[in-house]
Amino acid sequence: MFLNIEIERLRRHMSKTEMASRLAVHPDILNDWICKRQAIPADKLRALSRLFGGLSLDYLLLEKR
Repeated sequence: MFLNIEIERLRRHMSKTEMASRLAVHPDILNDWICKRQAIPADKLRALSRLFGGLSLDYLLLEKR
């Protein structure tokens, strides 16, 4: 799971539905990305970074062990 994406969504008080809408994807697709069932396309990675104020992809995609 990409935990930092979820953390940043919650910090911004954004629902998963709202976040999916801002990224122009279905909420199920967003959930598949966060749970690593589907790869996040490069254009959506850039959109995620912008959505979170320019946070680095290294941070957003960091895997906690």
